[in-house]
Amino acid sequence: MAVILGITNGKETDINLMYQQVRHRGQDNFKVEKSGDHFSISARHNNDNTIRKSSGIYKDERVLVAIAGSVLNKAYERLSPEAVAKIFLTKGIRFLDDIQGAFVMVLQTTTHLYLIRDATGQRTLYYNHQGKRLSYCVEAKGIHALPYFVPQLNRDAVFQYFSYSFIPLGSTMLQNVRELPAGAILSYDLLKNKLQVERYFKLENIQKNVITDLNYWVSRIREEVSEEVVDKLQDQEDVGVFLSGGLDSSIITAEVATRHKKKIHTFSIHFGKAYQNELDFAKLVADRYGTQHHEVEIRPKDFIPKLRNTIWYLDDPIGDPITIPNFELAKYAADFVPVIFNGEGGDPCFGGPKNIPMLLGHWYGGIERPRNYREQSYLASYRRGYHYLEQLLAPDFLGEYDPARQLESILTPFFKEPNFNFLDKLMSINIRLKGAHLILPKVERMLGASGLPAVAPLFTKAITASSMEMPSVLKLNKGVEKYILKQAFKQDVPMPIIERPKSGMRVPVRYWFQGEMKKYSQKILNSRDIKRVGIFNPDTIKQLLAYDTESGLRRHGLLIWMVLTFEIWRRIFIEKEPL
Repeated sequence: MAVILGITNGKETDINLMYQQVRHRGQDNFKVEKSGDHFSISARHNNDNTIRKSSGIYKDERVLVAIAGSVLNKAYERLSPEAVAKIFLTKGIRFLDDIQGAFVMVLQTTTHLYLIRDATGQRTLYYNHQGKRLSYCVEAKGIHALPYFVPQLNRDAVFQYFSYSFIPLGSTMLQNVRELPAGAILSYDLLKNKLQVERYFKLENIQKNVITDLNYWVSRIREEVSEEVVDKLQDQEDVGVFLSGGLDSSIITAEVATRHKKKIHTFSIHFGKAYQNELDFAKLVADRYGTQHHEVEIRPKDFIPKLRNTIWYLDDPIGDPITIPNFELAKYAADFVPVIFNGEGGDPCFGGPKNIPMLLGHWYGGIERPRNYREQSYLASYRRGYHYLEQLLAPDFLGEYDPARQLESILTPFFKEPNFNFLDKLMSINIRLKGAHLILPKVERMLGASGLPAVAPLFTKAITASSMEMPSVLKLNKGVEKYILKQAFKQDVPMPIIERPKSGMRVPVRYWFQGEMKKYSQKILNSRDIKRVGIFNPDTIKQLLAYDTESGLRRHGLLIWMVLTFEIWRRIFIEKEPL
């Protein structure tokens, strides 16, 4: 893992405060540089071979370059900060068109500071611009630690969080802290104290490829996945793969096993014999490739004592219950391997269970359709708290609720994109919103808490470009999602996995909150504190905790999880309760 952080018009003591919040990600080796009134720090773990040649700082009289992650050119050669500096000084900021990788980067000249996030968002970067000071860090908690930062709740983000289960685009739950979007560059004029953010990697600029031949696309996808796997395997000894038993993680396990001749560990989770699991499917893959396979049981009694710390590591609240299993599995895996491969990216790039209902609604939704019906249908497809906001939130808090502005306006530009058909519009939303602000940050945070870098070969710049280029029928074919992945890797993955429908990892929160987590959730979500804070309707919280089905509420377990996660986050980051 690696970190990057910095501040203009600050002090070195500020840098140290920020670094203490994220040192778990790069505590072995760090360097601080001062350029004018700007302090920057880069740090990494010495044993992290996936980024060794890229992470670090280079400075001369013309430019400062700080990198956290792995920067590659088109030939998959890793670039050092010095190499990036030379290319930047020759080509200017458009050199970004020719690079790829998983990274965040800072470039500074005498007049400008640039913050850059990789094309798909495999690494994250947050920033705060107040007065004449710009601060940035790989996690929002670094900015939160600054003595002059006053933590305030971003009230718009509350509505977004309970609708999406994450906060999309550039917002965060902290007022005045922004997340740099994937494939974006922030340009900060040091002299005029002005900044602007724009994307350098735009999905809408990718044109459909005229080639429709299946064999061409099978070969291309296989090559792109293979190149990413081979690059990240350089100099590695043992490596790990999170193997769920689904298609995507099975593909990555097969590729890693084929390309790596040293020990491979695969890790699967389950929740005990009483609950549904996918262990049999995962074992099919592990047995086929002879991996050292680990089955890890996740139990509330084990993670409840660490839940506050886990949410602190999570940084910005994410309402997906899979975050806790990710954290626990990473903690276990860190004793065996220095890096984890995963199958994240298959859903947003090549299909997911929400696309077909959206397409059916688009084609057969009737003649009379309300304004923003597509946006509303998409929000409903998440099956989170969108339909329950007026029940869930306190009346006074709801006085600020404007769904057209706070929720629907985020989606409208995607649906109005003229260069995409409807399926590609859905894919671009999934890549830019869910991928860059939920899937990738969730995995990076939970693995980063144990010092593990995450590698997602199905969510690279090359793969997302191929997804947008290829004919839509290769992504969704006669009702079959991920058609191209199934065709490309059908010889590598056991047929039962190729043929099975997607089911997803079902975390049994429904049962936990009626059993093992009941007392804990009642303690945190007690009526006295709920009334005092004034965000939630205390009657609705009681109905959720009691699993009252007459209230009109559904998915009680998931809603409790989202409220619980938010409330613990709020106490830590807004009220500054100690861990």
